Amino acid sequence: MKCFSCCLFFFICIHYFTYDKCNNFNSEEDVLRWLATQVDPSKEFAICVSRMNLLERGLMLWQRQKYSSPVNPLKVTFIGEPGVDSGALRKEFLTEMIAGIEMRLFEGEDGKGKMPKYSLNDLDNGLFRVAGEIFAVSLAQGGPAPKFLQEWCYNFLLTGNLENVSRDHIHDLELSSLIKMVEETSDLSSCTEQILNCGYTGPINEGSRDSITRAILLHSAVRRTTMLRQLREGLQLYGFIGVMERNRELCRGFFVAGDDDKVDSNYIVSNLAPTMSESGSQKHARETQILNNFQDFLQELEDGTTEDDAADALSVPRVLQWLTGQSHRHLLLSERENFKIKVHFDHTCMERIPNHTICFPLVSACAQSITFPTAHCVHYSEFKENMTAAIKCGAGFYRI
Repeated sequence: MKCFSCCLFFFICIHYFTYDKCNNFNSEEDVLRWLATQVDPSKEFAICVSRMNLLERGLMLWQRQKYSSPVNPLKVTFIGEPGVDSGALRKEFLTEMIAGIEMRLFEGEDGKGKMPKYSLNDLDNGLFRVAGEIFAVSLAQGGPAPKFLQEWCYNFLLTGNLENVSRDHIHDLELSSLIKMVEETSDLSSCTEQILNCGYTGPINEGSRDSITRAILLHSAVRRTTMLRQLREGLQLYGFIGVMERNRELCRGFFVAGDDDKVDSNYIVSNLAPTMSESGSQKHARETQILNNFQDFLQELEDGTTEDDAADALSVPRVLQWLTGQSHRHLLLSERENFKIKVHFDHTCMERIPNHTICFPLVSACAQSITFPTAHCVHYSEFKENMTAAIKCGAGFYRI
């Protein structure tokens, strides 16, 4: 009896400790660290994917896994590249997938958050469930946060209720013109059919504008709740949805669009760790000029003064992704404090390869380092041309 009592007491203590640990988080970092402990290292969740059509191929391969699951550590290989995934490839894959999912499965106005597209085909194919799993894996394994949802979407994920649905919370590009018409037109009879199609059954007159607008907003939200329910199924990975429910405000920042916290030029430049030559030497002067060129290049991208086509335009986050595999600010404070990009300078390329006219910066995303060839990067125009070509054409991991 004594042994049974001791065992029971031990079990209760362990159960209480585990439950208490999952319910008493003090910061977003606590949640992320807990998520990381839920990854099962007994197997690898391996994905071998081509960079061409990465999103669609990635979604298909994610669903096709038979011998492991997303609860295991994600290991990514890009077809045709010898790079070994020690973290950078995984981060790059998750970065591309989160950005692609936002464009492919969600819609809304920039800066106001997005909600699921009304797509029954994607629902039938289970893509919103896959999206939820990718969101959870990204947060657990070093990827970006899917911070683009509208407030009401996040609330519905946790409660199953349409809470605080208002004009400020729902931004539907398709129905915004109808709402504007209801608010501004003097004759509502011109849009009676559209109003009825939104499920409104009350009187259509001047005094019912608020009720009509409310019905349109609810119609916009209700027809997307099935997509959100499937997204919630994916977020059950690692038991994450339960933690979200018990830490609603704490987890909000992972999902709801808010302050712009995109990577800027200062985030990169302030974390450079250059290996410099002796102060006062000609080499040191060249190295300093190259660092200035790099800062000017980033600030030019930040200010949007480049002449690239919009579809292929460079950005500061894209530069960070080229350097490290990720385009987002580090989520963990410890990672931000330890984050450094090592900068090296190659002064001997002309000696090794006489008479060559150009060579490009060499990046190691896993080691988070970049080597600038000083013979080709001192003049800003040449630096900019080399950097642009290197980033646009050198995303692959071709050297190990």
